[in-house]
Amino acid sequence: MNAKNAGTAAAPKTKKPHHDSYEKALKLAKEKLSQIDFEKQCRAAGAEIIEANSPERFVARIKFMAQDYLIDYPSGLVRVSDSEKEPKPYDRIIILHYLQNAKGAEMTGELISFQQVPDGWLYYPSFQSRTMQVLARTFGADAKAFLQAGLAIGAGQSRLGQYALEILALPKVSYHLIMWPGDDELSTEFNCVFDSSITDYLPAQDITMLANLISSRLAQASKKGTGQ
Repeated sequence: MNAKNAGTAAAPKTKKPHHDSYEKALKLAKEKLSQIDFEKQCRAAGAEIIEANSPERFVARIKFMAQDYLIDYPSGLVRVSDSEKEPKPYDRIIILHYLQNAKGAEMTGELISFQQVPDGWLYYPSFQSRTMQVLARTFGADAKAFLQAGLAIGAGQSRLGQYALEILALPKVSYHLIMWPGDDELSTEFNCVFDSSITDYLPAQDITMLANLISSRLAQASKKGTGQ
């Protein structure tokens, strides 16, 4: 090995910091799941137990972002239904946290903004940059593309307006995304609101992470629809 290559050839590959943090959060979520009353939490979360291999071993099915997933208890393994494929770490973290935190509360019909979520102010910059701004950059004033992308990821029409989507991300958690298309004088704006019961299922950090995920999937659906 010559001197020119000596400094680079032996350099070890390192994991990205965010990957490490996801892995740590996932490990902790699995540990906490093993300590809960799984049957009780499944009832509270709207998940269905489909296998009871013993008094202490279960498999439950839950719908997340319009797709069925299976959760093994007590291992905390999460996989796509009818497959051994594991979803991305942050998908698994959200699902496990949802099961752990579910209080069984019914939707109140009262909508709250992200700023009204307890501790939401800590994550508001991420919520804005990785959700609202992503939507604005992706769709601009193209309301038709926004609605079509919503249909592609399993969203429905929201009661909040002509250009609003409701996404049932989890059995008892829905996100309302509202678009106000701009014109020559006004820029397009987006907002996201939730039923106030969301705080009985997810903490602020997970509400942020799920909002980021939804905006990312809408952006991906838009690119597929336009052939980009």
